[in-house]
Amino acid sequence: MAVKRKQGKTPDNIIVQNIQIHNAPHNTQDIENWKNAIRAFENITNPNRTYLYDLYDDILLDGQIEATWGKRQDAVLNKELVFVRDGVEDEEISSLLNSPDMRLLIRDLHNSIAWGYTLIQVNNVWYDEDEETYKIDYDLIPRKHVHPEEGFECVSRQQSLVSKDWLYRELPLANYMLWAGDPTDKGLFVKAAQYVIYKRGGFGDWSQFAEMFGMPFRELIYDDYDEATRAKLEQGLQEWGSSGYSIHPRSTELKIHETGGSTGSNEVYDRLIQACDASISKIILGNTLTTEQGDRGARSLGEIHKEVEDEKTESDKRFILAILNTRFRAILKRFGINVTGGVIWYQSPDKDWNELKTKWDVLNSISDKLPIADDYIYEEFDIPKPDNYEELKEELRMAHSFTPFETPLQNPLKEDETGRPRRGSNNLLNRLKNFFF
Repeated sequence: MAVKRKQGKTPDNIIVQNIQIHNAPHNTQDIENWKNAIRAFENITNPNRTYLYDLYDDILLDGQIEATWGKRQDAVLNKELVFVRDGVEDEEISSLLNSPDMRLLIRDLHNSIAWGYTLIQVNNVWYDEDEETYKIDYDLIPRKHVHPEEGFECVSRQQSLVSKDWLYRELPLANYMLWAGDPTDKGLFVKAAQYVIYKRGGFGDWSQFAEMFGMPFRELIYDDYDEATRAKLEQGLQEWGSSGYSIHPRSTELKIHETGGSTGSNEVYDRLIQACDASISKIILGNTLTTEQGDRGARSLGEIHKEVEDEKTESDKRFILAILNTRFRAILKRFGINVTGGVIWYQSPDKDWNELKTKWDVLNSISDKLPIADDYIYEEFDIPKPDNYEELKEELRMAHSFTPFETPLQNPLKEDETGRPRRGSNNLLNRLKNFFF
């Protein structure tokens, strides 16, 4: 039965309603700001996470961060969850696990990989009859207020001060809290932030270069000591568009020196930005070829990079399941949802037929050396096993049995000179070969 009404006891103290939240300032960032933010985070006596998390808020405006972290997160969020008890799916709880609120909760838990330690307070879980869906009322505690370091383990009312206003690991508050990540972990964004800063600097210099030299440069020369003419020329140039210009006496000489050497300055900026984007991809996805196509983007190399990315996805899924099957299950139980004896899993993906084709080739190559169970083939290739399987198999055995003229030592699975299976081949693997290929 679905949970028709609010059940369980809502926490008496909802933290997020009592802390003083401030918006992150979007100031100009440089490498010195990044270093100072790390130092403040690592301060043992008075740790301060505010500067680092404000920096993270700022780098989220970067397109490469959006593309790579969004891609890694979508690989987890786009997988459906199931709740299985005694080998049978509980569809009611599975519906809760795939509700819109649950998707947001998993997103916030997964963000701990990029941001570092995450603390969530679950306030209620219930079934909304009007919208016919489960609702999860929860709050992500602003990370700037959370101090999970050993000896603190508290939430502070002010973001820049360490005050033990709420001890979230102590009862009864601990009954409603989810935490994810290591207390000392700064997350992946601490490594990516430096490249976003360098890239912004490169874009700024490139923009200035384009402004100065991207449009035709105007040069006007006037006679020495003719200030009236110079003033009129300058006024005319100011009214004539925004491209660069220079006014100088005839007796002076103007030279513009290119600083790019054998490589144009324009290409230098482009290479810097590409290098920063590639570094961000390696940090977040573990590769570059699944987001950028380089000169060496051969298909085989791209497949290897995809395998690395898939391993990260699998690791992320295990990370989420570990939290859902421990503290989150306990919280669901407190709100009246029967999760006893069950476990949360990601739904098995659809069959990858390219992978099955490879597996088929392997099975076919060893079928004359190693007996293969028919049940395994039925299950692996999603072929329904007929109810009268034994009867049909006996009919096939009789139809393809050996004749007296066949040598007993002949392998019935071996192909003859025409490339076809011999008459004695009654193995399911050989019969299915024509069906698939």
